[in-house]
Amino acid sequence: MLRIDEPVFYCGDELQNWKLERMDKIMDENGLDAIVFTKHDSVRYISGFYTKGYRPFLEFDYLGVVVRGKKVVVGYSMAGEERRIATRSRATEARKLGSLNTWDVTIVEILSDYGVTSGRVGFDLLPHFVYANLVKRVPSVEFVDISSLWADLTAIKHPLEVQLIKEALEITMAGMRAGIAAAKPGVTELEISAAAECEMRRMGSEVNPFIPVVCSGENSAIWERVATERVVGNNEMMILDFGCVHKGYTGDFARTIIVGDPTPLHKKIYTTAYVAQKEAVKAMKPGVKCKDIDAIVRRVAKDFGMERYIQPWASGHQLGFGLHGTPLVGPNVEDELKENMVINIEPGLTTYDNLSGGGVEIEDTVIITANGAEYLTNFPYEEKLIDHSVL
Repeated sequence: MLRIDEPVFYCGDELQNWKLERMDKIMDENGLDAIVFTKHDSVRYISGFYTKGYRPFLEFDYLGVVVRGKKVVVGYSMAGEERRIATRSRATEARKLGSLNTWDVTIVEILSDYGVTSGRVGFDLLPHFVYANLVKRVPSVEFVDISSLWADLTAIKHPLEVQLIKEALEITMAGMRAGIAAAKPGVTELEISAAAECEMRRMGSEVNPFIPVVCSGENSAIWERVATERVVGNNEMMILDFGCVHKGYTGDFARTIIVGDPTPLHKKIYTTAYVAQKEAVKAMKPGVKCKDIDAIVRRVAKDFGMERYIQPWASGHQLGFGLHGTPLVGPNVEDELKENMVINIEPGLTTYDNLSGGGVEIEDTVIITANGAEYLTNFPYEEKLIDHSVL
């Protein structure tokens, strides 16, 4: 049972203290005396406090200031939030914020109260006018963009984080089972999405980290990013991409199914994605560059004669406290894989110039080990769509 003095959907004191210790180390390594966070994910990460509108929205309602030495102050703009912060966070203090155009005053006051009147202070995201006012107000402090350090802070996972991601993925896979069970001719994409979302919420998902994707038939050929009122027909491809949030950690998972019987083109695009993912995961290990894993996916697509249909954005992304975190597995990404990174690999193809073909996405989660990669997801593929004669 949730205690009144414990944060909502809390990851536990052991992990929370580890996060602050790691943040302290990164500040020390980068010569930072404090960091000001405004993204809701970031504020929650350092304080355990579940901000209003968490994750789906980008609103400047809160800020979190972490001072070297692991002191954390949460600023809030909505009256009454001090009561929640006092009982439902691990922050040192709560501080009332005025309107956004006076945030610089409050930030300077917080920094000064905690002994930071000079040196370097990082920030993750600030409106330009807030930044400009801070620079004018305290010229003795250098304010620096540290958004690139977020990957350094979050990409390498603590064993407790890996366990929470596994639990999030179990919830997401349960939603996938419910969605696939509901996928029949004559039902709408929205009804399938609702079945999946209901199951994930029933199992404890806090919130959707993104709009659930159910795209069938022609919608899958253009990779429509939402579930619509479209009625599913016979012999159609269907992409299902679902996510959940569990104690702050994201489960993100996708499968493609065939409602009915596949055509040769259906099987070709699916088998291309299937082989691309397997070859990519086989090559993943510490020291390998993300761009080289992405290149494997694109090489397989070319070998199958399907390169024009491959997803141009990226082949994967980091997964953890947030969604689509860096490093991406994409073209020109020089970041190297490291042990205990958690990565989603998601080859996708869409026959945008032939709507009868449809689209495919196969997304799984792996953890980078000392010698390779291990799957954290365990969910069957659509056997009817795999052309075993070319494997």
